Amino acid sequence: MSPGTHSTHMQDQSSLEQAVDWLLKLQSEQPTAATLGAFEHWLASHPQHAAAWSRLTQIQHTFAQVPHKHFAKQVLTSIDPASRRNALKKLGTLAILLPTAWLGYRALPLVRLQAEYQTAVGEQKHLQLGDGTRLVLNTDSAVDVQYHAQRQIMLRQGEIWLETGHQDQRPLVVTTPHGQLVPLGTRFNVRLSAERTTLAVTEGAVRIDLRNGQSTVVQAGQQRAFANDAFEQTRLADQRVGYWQQGMLLAQDMPLNDLLKELARYRHGVIRCHPDLQRMTVSGAFPVNNTDAALDLLQKTLPVKVVAPSRYWIMIEPASAAG
Repeated sequence: MSPGTHSTHMQDQSSLEQAVDWLLKLQSEQPTAATLGAFEHWLASHPQHAAAWSRLTQIQHTFAQVPHKHFAKQVLTSIDPASRRNALKKLGTLAILLPTAWLGYRALPLVRLQAEYQTAVGEQKHLQLGDGTRLVLNTDSAVDVQYHAQRQIMLRQGEIWLETGHQDQRPLVVTTPHGQLVPLGTRFNVRLSAERTTLAVTEGAVRIDLRNGQSTVVQAGQQRAFANDAFEQTRLADQRVGYWQQGMLLAQDMPLNDLLKELARYRHGVIRCHPDLQRMTVSGAFPVNNTDAALDLLQKTLPVKVVAPSRYWIMIEPASAAG
């Protein structure tokens, strides 16, 4: 490694560790104006600071989808061995402070980048496969497609929508880490997390085959989640399913905190909801391809205000709070 490269590498490590410090500070206390001002100054003071903050906040839904040891390994591999003891201490604290649903597969960019088809955070992709199947990838998703003895679509990460084609007589199978989905001429949505796969069927039917041999059929209008060895209860399909491919998130009496978690999937950084607002219910249609507009719509229709000390850190506060 040349002296210049070594120096840049050390600066990257330092920026990443500073970003962890700021994340811990902002999550563990109610930030004051002085704290937010200092954070904004740090963020703007060097391009590496903004890059490190973006890199760290891309870990956003990981704990909900990736075992904690994988998260720690991912971050630690990018930190010098001499700094790892201190980083481990920080990560241990981070695991306690961060809400479980706040993190995601974004900590594992190789999963996405190595897949045949992928989307970045906030991006969607519409594909027409050779057999006539329509495949749509939602934000931060990755799939591989293989046509051999059977047509196989492997969901590696994220969420997809499928409308099956019939120009190929080979069976079509959608695989996830938790099992296989065999569509029986249908339209359906599949969403993957580390704990489960959730299937929602809007037309036709889909058979789920678990790795332990269990099998069940999900009919149109139903949704069902499953893991490696168990099915969850069959439910009515969420009326919002699939609307994301039209660039919209539909909410019907949805808790504000849940809505913000969904919007956070479509942007880098953090959206934090004041504890007093988390159970406030929201109804409406919100654009996922313009999350700034969606947040502004919340501010115009609810007694809330959007506080944005930076593009990577958004707080939803009561409108009555002092400015």
